[in-house]
Amino acid sequence: MAYRTIILDKQDKIAKITFNLPDQMNFLDLVMREELKDAFVDVGDDRDVKVVIMTGAGKAFIAGSDIKTMEGVTAPAARDRLKNVQKLIRLMTELEKPIIAAVNGYATGAGLHIALASDIVIASDRAKFREAFVMIGLIPDLAGFYFLPLRVGLPKAKELMFTGRLFDAQEAEAMGLVNRVVPHEALEKEVMDLARTLAEGPTRAYGMIKSALNQWPLNLSAFLELEANLQSVAFATRDFDEGRRAFLEKRKPVFTGE
Repeated sequence: MAYRTIILDKQDKIAKITFNLPDQMNFLDLVMREELKDAFVDVGDDRDVKVVIMTGAGKAFIAGSDIKTMEGVTAPAARDRLKNVQKLIRLMTELEKPIIAAVNGYATGAGLHIALASDIVIASDRAKFREAFVMIGLIPDLAGFYFLPLRVGLPKAKELMFTGRLFDAQEAEAMGLVNRVVPHEALEKEVMDLARTLAEGPTRAYGMIKSALNQWPLNLSAFLELEANLQSVAFATRDFDEGRRAFLEKRKPVFTGE
C-alpha cells in the first residue's frame, strides 16, 4: 500500500514507521490513523519483521490530533471516531513483537499516548511532552488513563493530566515516563542498536512477555496461572530448544522466532 502520511521501511528484520507530516507537526489526522492501522497489520503479518521502530519526521514525534477535524462532531460520532482509532492501540499492544518509540521531538496529546503504548521509549534530549487534552476541554484518550499511571504513578499522572503543562525529556526520564534520554544526534544509532539486539532475540518469548505484562495489574494467583500457561507454550518452541542447546554448548544462540 502506498502511504500519504507515513513511511514504512523494512530492513534486516526491523520495520521502521516514520510519521511523515513534518509541516503539520505530524498531527494524527484521519488519514494517518488508518495508515498506521494498516502498517501494524502489515508488520504483524510479516514473519521477517522481528521488531518495530516508530519515530517522526521533523520537529515532532506526533504533536496531538488534528483539531480542525473535530468541528461539528456530535457526541455519538465522537464515540465512534474514538472506538475506531482505539483499534490502533489494540494492534500495537497485541503485536507479538517489541515496539520502540524513538521520540525525536514533541510528543503531546495523542502522540504521547502512542509513545506510551509502545514497549520501550527512547527520547531525544530535545523531546517535549504534554498531556494536552485539558487545554481544549477534553479528557485523555488512546489508553492514557491506563499507560500513564503505570509509568509515573497515580499522583503524578493526575498532576500532568490536570495541568496540561509542557515538560522536557529530562523530567520525563526522572519520573519514569521514558526508558532513557540520549543526545538528539545519537537517537537513531541508539535506537537501531537496540532494535538489532531485539531482532536477534526469541520473538515468541518477547510476544508472551508483552502479553503477560499488558495484563497488569492482575492479582498474584492470576499471574501465576498466566505464567504457567505461557511457559508451557514457550517450552514447546524451537527457540527454547536452540537456547538450551546453545547454553550447554557454550555458544551464542541463533533464534528464529519459531
